[in-house]
Amino acid sequence: MSGYTTVPYTIAYANEEVTDPILFEWRNHEYRLTYARSRRGDWLHGILLGRVRDLRDKPERRGPERMRKLNRRRQQRCMGRLLCQVCGGPATDPDTGRIPWLLVESAFEETGEACGRTNAPPTCWSCVPKAMEECPMLREKGTLWTVASITSAGVLADLYAPGIDPLGVVLTDEKVFVAWDAHRYHGSALAGAEVVELHGMVRM
Repeated sequence: MSGYTTVPYTIAYANEEVTDPILFEWRNHEYRLTYARSRRGDWLHGILLGRVRDLRDKPERRGPERMRKLNRRRQQRCMGRLLCQVCGGPATDPDTGRIPWLLVESAFEETGEACGRTNAPPTCWSCVPKAMEECPMLREKGTLWTVASITSAGVLADLYAPGIDPLGVVLTDEKVFVAWDAHRYHGSALAGAEVVELHGMVRM
């Protein structure tokens, strides 16, 4: 595990990857990315969600960890419920109501005074020392903040275009921020992580 003794809650495992075929369909006067066999719940605010399995609690099936890859479902769960990206427990400080957040520059974009966007979930106070000790990037470049509140801002997504083959697709860009109100990109995006806006940031 390259020096890690803890596999964070949001990290993906090899057998959680799903490679269901995607294609473009004509719907509501526009082309929209979809799965060859679509399901209820495939889209969030009109954006196609990357399919993944959640096998964290099934060690006999999940395969080896992929320390540089997030499981989209667990990452999204952490954002929506303010869960710790390391242990999966509640991240909000019960005494202050503020949320501890470890950030690196590559996963954060400042958007204004005391606010910014990130796809990195929070880290509870109990797990902050462990994360700083075991993750070389956090140890060298990480900054610790507390946050007053968050709002969902959009997704980090790969963008596709129709291929020459009617059922084919072409990858045009990777890991692009697509806002919920950037509707022109929604039909060509495959979401890999949720992005939230942090408000009331105070550096520790």
